[in-house]
Amino acid sequence: KAEQELAKFEKQLRETGLTAEQVGKKLKDAGQKMTDVGKNLTMKVTAPVLAIGAAATKLGMDFEAAMSEVGAISGATGEELEALEAKAKELGATTKFSATEAAEGLKYMAMAGWDVQQQLDGLPGVLSLAAASGESLGAVSDIVTDAMTAFGMEAARAAEFADILAAASSNSNTNVGMLGESFKYVAPVAGALGYEAKDVAIGLGLMANAGIKASQAGTAMRSTLTRLVKPTKESGTAMDTLGISITDSEGKMKSFAQIMDDLRGAFQKLDPDQQAFYAAQIAGQQSMSGLLAIVNASEADYAKLSDAINNSAGAAQKMAETMQDNLSGRLTELKSALEGVALQLYDHLQPALENLIEIVRKVVDWFANLSPETQKAIVIIAGLVAAIGPLLIVLGAMASGLSAIIGILPVLGTA
Repeated sequence: KAEQELAKFEKQLRETGLTAEQVGKKLKDAGQKMTDVGKNLTMKVTAPVLAIGAAATKLGMDFEAAMSEVGAISGATGEELEALEAKAKELGATTKFSATEAAEGLKYMAMAGWDVQQQLDGLPGVLSLAAASGESLGAVSDIVTDAMTAFGMEAARAAEFADILAAASSNSNTNVGMLGESFKYVAPVAGALGYEAKDVAIGLGLMANAGIKASQAGTAMRSTLTRLVKPTKESGTAMDTLGISITDSEGKMKSFAQIMDDLRGAFQKLDPDQQAFYAAQIAGQQSMSGLLAIVNASEADYAKLSDAINNSAGAAQKMAETMQDNLSGRLTELKSALEGVALQLYDHLQPALENLIEIVRKVVDWFANLSPETQKAIVIIAGLVAAIGPLLIVLGAMASGLSAIIGILPVLGTA
């Protein structure tokens, strides 16, 4: 019977004009081409598409979770939350920060009690300062919101405050992080007295140039302000002797800039020993070094720092652009832009993912409510179905060997 089948096959080959070897070769070539096409499609199309989809989904989920946190803290819902999301996406696609990082900045603003409009107004300035300083966006947002609240500044002035910090950090021996630490201690007192943030920044910058920074500078200035406003017996006597007063002839509060000018003028008339004595009387022994740093700064340094801070409009944005004007910066901006595109992809993927999750949830609920016997039967059937895949692989390998089998059929027939 086998010989009869073989003879029939050989007759068919003769009618097509092909030998068994030729048929085998054609089958082998066709199989190899199909394999190559499959591999190329998998490598160049399927895998990248799956990777892009996975990345977009991960980014989208992270951003969505971050914005949910913003909404929970701020109470924003509906159109308000949509406005915050749109602003975060816009700045995420056009700055060095991602939309998710922008959402983190919004979170700190919400924690500071800023409403939706205040967050929308303040976020661009915070991003510029973070890019200019190299500090994390969350840390800068925390610094800006805390200090501005202490100084009683409206959120719309966030860009102005960011410019002040940028100018102070770039024109004195300190940075935004340390200035934030200083403001933590002195801003509540200075703000309560109605002093301007820019004047306080000048004083902190002068202290930083003398090596007094961060919490040490904030503590020293707070002590000095406290003893000026509510003089002790020692500080009151020293102020009277030097002709120092925090109010003008009409009884109105002087600005902190005027007070610094008065102190600098009075101390310039003293010798070093007298300076140390009166500084200790006014500021206290623990904080006298901070006061001496302000009054002994050279006129050139004082003028340079004051001019930079008083004319600081646009300083944060300019610094940020300079910081990003390099290959690393452009790659960072490209990454943020790509993440913006990924969020757009996620917006299209989300409905399908939501539907899929709902379907799976229903299946899970359905399975959980089945009887134990039914569940067991399903598990057994699933195991059998799972075994079909490996079985097909084996059969596929056997089929691939068909070309070789065909090639030796004539030999078998002769045998």
